[in-house]
Amino acid sequence: MVELKSNDQAKKQGAIATFLEIPVTVSPHKSLNSSKGVIRSRDLRCCSEEEMVEELSGVTHARRIKVRRGEDKIQTDTVVLTFDSPKPPSRIRSGYLTLDVRPYIPLPMRCYKCQRYGHGKDRCKKPTAVRVRCGRGGHVERDCSADPHCVNYRGDHAASSKTCPKFLEKQAILRCKAENGGTFQQAHKAVVVEIHKTISTRTSFASAVKSQLRTKPAALPKDGGRSAPSAPPKGKKAQKDSPAPSPQGAAETEIPAKRRPENPKDKRPLGKQ
Repeated sequence: MVELKSNDQAKKQGAIATFLEIPVTVSPHKSLNSSKGVIRSRDLRCCSEEEMVEELSGVTHARRIKVRRGEDKIQTDTVVLTFDSPKPPSRIRSGYLTLDVRPYIPLPMRCYKCQRYGHGKDRCKKPTAVRVRCGRGGHVERDCSADPHCVNYRGDHAASSKTCPKFLEKQAILRCKAENGGTFQQAHKAVVVEIHKTISTRTSFASAVKSQLRTKPAALPKDGGRSAPSAPPKGKKAQKDSPAPSPQGAAETEIPAKRRPENPKDKRPLGKQ
């Protein structure tokens, strides 16, 4: 993977057919060159998704959020836009409207077959399905009366619980990726570092993950925390602050012993002489 700084460089790289006499194909990255954002406007309710793609600058795809009411699906005023840039803009213009754009943070993908995160049911390699409540197979979900057991965190809750620490961790990673860009691996590394920092001051992993959702993950230090110690000060100030060196061959200074307190019996009252 090669990171380029401009579209001109991308066009030149796209024309490359061989590298070291080896045939190569240059194509843009599928996910790092695009981003998603969310807009909300009642004035765009009459616009179709195709019209938004044609009229809005830098938008390559539009999807209107729908909610289910009974058996019907109702369109909302919220639209998810895909932009042709690594990060979404903070706002866009649509005619006389100026719309704020929020980063789109998707829900963690959970397989409905094995209940694990990171893939869907169609790509699951597990031969048998397990139940979301107990984490075991061999029975129908509606007939399951076993105690809840999460296959991801091994806790006493179902795998679909929104308070599961594993779910909260994945949600924090997706939020970090949406707000800061980069790959999933980079966001995972940044979030895990912050979670383990919080664990040292908290009582549980769950509370550390919940705290991470309320704060932005800090940037990792470039040197990995291996900064060199500061050099001692130079000049007259350093000589003034530092203790004077002892002369060579000088004996160690003896600390005088404490005087023994006088015995009250030794004190005699003054009498007439």
